[in-house]
Amino acid sequence: MSDVCLILEGTYPYVTGGVSTCVHQLINATPHLNYSIFYIGANQDTLGDFKYPIPQNVRLIKKIFLFDYELDGKLTKLNMKFDPKLILRFHEDMRKGKTGAFKEVLREFFDPDTRKCNPMEILQSEEGWELLKKMYELRFSPLDAPSFIDFFYTWRFTHYPIFKVLMSELPKADIYHSLCTGYAGLAGVMAKIKYGRPFILTEHGIYSHERRVEILQSQWLLNTDTDMRARRQLPIFKDWWIRAFEYLGLLAYQNSDIITTLYNGNREKQIDYGAPAEKIRIIPNGVDFQKFSTLPALPRDKRFTIALIGRVVPIKDIKTFIKAIGIVKAQLPHIRVLVVGPTEEDEAYYHECKQLTQLLELENIIEFTGKRDVAEVYPIMDLMVLSSISEGQPLVMLEAYCQGIPVVATDVGSCSELINGMNSADRELGPSGLVVPFGRSDLLSEAILTILKNPVLRETMGAAAKKRVETYYQEKTCIANYLSLYNEHFAERFWYGGNRV
Repeated sequence: MSDVCLILEGTYPYVTGGVSTCVHQLINATPHLNYSIFYIGANQDTLGDFKYPIPQNVRLIKKIFLFDYELDGKLTKLNMKFDPKLILRFHEDMRKGKTGAFKEVLREFFDPDTRKCNPMEILQSEEGWELLKKMYELRFSPLDAPSFIDFFYTWRFTHYPIFKVLMSELPKADIYHSLCTGYAGLAGVMAKIKYGRPFILTEHGIYSHERRVEILQSQWLLNTDTDMRARRQLPIFKDWWIRAFEYLGLLAYQNSDIITTLYNGNREKQIDYGAPAEKIRIIPNGVDFQKFSTLPALPRDKRFTIALIGRVVPIKDIKTFIKAIGIVKAQLPHIRVLVVGPTEEDEAYYHECKQLTQLLELENIIEFTGKRDVAEVYPIMDLMVLSSISEGQPLVMLEAYCQGIPVVATDVGSCSELINGMNSADRELGPSGLVVPFGRSDLLSEAILTILKNPVLRETMGAAAKKRVETYYQEKTCIANYLSLYNEHFAERFWYGGNRV
């Protein structure tokens, strides 16, 4: 049995990024706690190797994959038939944003100690088929009904990963801590209900919102609307997926003991999605100020060095950054530009970025370095740029601040707050960069040029950056806040000076 079970979806220790970095910080900074990890991935084939060395206080890593066919435990066919009325009520509640029937569904179909049938019968049996037909008839009128086959497969695709989570056996722990809602949050809810243990929910980005954006942009989800209604309302199956993720978010919000997020803008979104305001606490990210502020000096290029540190994926909008650099080059031809981050996550997008670089004749200016030790990059940078269309609270900004590097960032997530200050005292430090709308290469290039052409402004912003991270965003403060949450919720245990007695 572990002290804390971290429930992670598509992040640590197999994927790099802000959430993974924070998890690794937390585990390393609390060696007196034993952790288990419940990792939720898409499928085994996409897993890859560990991206982080696993600390000794991680005692177990259990993996489940949402889209394979391996299930925990033995499932024998039971004689008792399932009651379709409960399932119909559950789905009607789900459409209305009500979560009251979930506990009964968990007990009747998924808890091995109380269930009355093999839950896979719902997906595979004749009774399940008849139930789906009934749901189809109740949900749609003959005038707006999609194909039943499309309905059938959408039902399966939305429900199967939920079934995988609910049929999994979670590691035993004193506290369950999920780093998002979605399927990870669902596992936390299950642990809360089945084991009666505290459930802490942390969101860096707002999962329901991020999935909504992805679904609205997706091309693979079916759109069976063929008339003008599709322009006035969401296509049926996109709406279905969005409602499913919003329901999972609401379920996690309502069943968690404490909800944490990074900044006030996220808090407001969580409340909009149904989180009780009184549960939410803001715990900003933190970085090791001592480490990043004392990096050894490295030989510097005589040219200005601009860097974007992040994965080469569409959400980072590298293409807008490349276009902006094309504009900057016309006025400041002697620049060096680094795009530092993994390129293999979306190889097609990476090749498109390389092609755009060639088209704009920037091959001799822009270098895609791939994954690289950032400690070798910050000492040679003059300016950091983030062109993302979505962010939480970027750790790379805070790390750059430790070196007194100003930042130009898009107005997403907490970037504006990090640059201009989160409260009146913070704002008195002055701006540590410039903020622009996302997707505007013209405004992005203008901001870059404003800072690079003005050495006094660049120095003033750099000084504000360093003071801001030293005052408000240190790793030790972040860890202390999470440890305080853990200590509040360790049942029947007393903690003194970090030692369990």
